[in-house]
Amino acid sequence: MQAIWDFTDTEKELVRSLVRKGKTEEDSVGPFAVVSFETFYELFTADEIRVVEKYLAFDPAVLHPKLPVLGVAGVPRDLVAINGQKYIVGGKTHHPPQQYLPRATYEAYQAMNTALHADLGSELVVLYGYRSPARQVFIFFQILAEVYDFNFAKTVRRVVLPTCSEHVCPTRQAIDFIAAQAPEGQEFDQTREYAWLQKNASRFGFVESYPKDNTLDMMYEPWHWSYRP
Repeated sequence: MQAIWDFTDTEKELVRSLVRKGKTEEDSVGPFAVVSFETFYELFTADEIRVVEKYLAFDPAVLHPKLPVLGVAGVPRDLVAINGQKYIVGGKTHHPPQQYLPRATYEAYQAMNTALHADLGSELVVLYGYRSPARQVFIFFQILAEVYDFNFAKTVRRVVLPTCSEHVCPTRQAIDFIAAQAPEGQEFDQTREYAWLQKNASRFGFVESYPKDNTLDMMYEPWHWSYRP
C-alpha cells in the first residue's frame, strides 16, 4: 500500500502532543479504554482535533480494502472489567491497565483459560480487549508516532479504522493475548500458549484474525484472536 498521508512537521508535533495528553489521561483515569469521543476531544486543542478528524475522514475501502466494515456500535452495556492482571517477562512483572470484554466473550475466555491451565499449567492475560472508537483512534496515533515514525502505510497495516476494528466490534470481539510468563525475547508465536491456541481455540469460538501470510494486507499478529462463536 502506498503512503497516502505525508505528515507535515506541524502535524507531527500535533500528533506527539495529543499522544502525550492521551497517556496522561490513561494514567489518571482507569476506564480510558471506553473513553467517548466527547471526553476524548476535551483533551485537545482545535488543531489537534482537526488532525484526528482528518484521519477519521479516510475511506475504509481505501485504507483497508480487504477488511470487512464492521461498523461502530455504542459501548456494550454488559462489559466486564478485568483488573489485577499481571504477566512476567524475563523475571520482570508487568501490570496491564484495566481491560474490558463483553460478557459472552469474557465467559468464553475464562473457559478457554481454564482448559489451557489444565493442559499447560499456565494462563493467558488479556493485554487488550474491547476499545471504544475514540480509544482505537488514540492507539493509531500512538503506534504511528512511537513505533513507525509517522509511516502511515505501515501503521494502517497494524491499527485499523474504528469501523474495521474487531477490538471495537463487540459481536466479533478481539483479544490481544500475552502469556502470563515468558522468557525475555520470546515472541508470542514461540510460546506453548500460542501452539495450544492453534490447536484448541476454535473449540471455544476463537479465531486467529491475522495469521502469517494472511490475505488481508494486515501485519502478522499471532496474539490477536477474535471471538466468533
